[in-house]
This record gives sequence, C-alpha cells and structure tokens, in this order.
Amino acid sequence: MTTTWSRNPRTHLTELGDGSGVLLDMDTRFYFTLNPTAVHVWRLLTTDDRWTLDRLVAATVANFEVDEDDARADIEALLETFVTEGVAKRADDQG
Repeated sequence: MTTTWSRNPRTHLTELGDGSGVLLDMDTRFYFTLNPTAVHVWRLLTTDDRWTLDRLVAATVANFEVDEDDARADIEALLETFVTEGVAKRADDQG
C-alpha cells in the first residue's frame, strides 16, 4: 500500500518576499504561516495528487541543505498538520 498526499483545492498560498508564505483555507477562513521548506512542499502538492513521502523528501533534499532523515521527520510532521487542519488529504493507493 502506498500513501499519497494532495492539497485541498480550496486552500490558497500567498508567497512572501522572504520565501515564507501564508495559506488561506477558504472553507474555514483560517490562515497558516509556512516557512520556506513548507512552502516548497505545498507547491509540490499543487503539481499532482501522487506525492508520496519518499518523493517529497527527495525533492526537498535536492532543493535545500538538509539531511534526508531530518527532512523526512519534518515533512511527516508537516503532512500530519496539513491533514489535521484539513488543508491536505491522505490517500492510500492499493497499487
């Protein structure tokens, strides 16, 4: 079983000049602040609905000076927060 993540299309990102960003959930009207790495992960989630944790980690390690284990732990926590807050969803693929 493979787990993938996708964003809630009713959540919009505004990127700020320092690389950080703000998400606005149009359903709840809540704002979430994101650091540059979280912005990077969010932008990846907007490109397709087939992002696995391994793909997200590899893309992040390729773009930031971060150890793979640290990236994995941080992205797992970020994805759980996204799911808990309803701005992203998890899907289990049987293929």
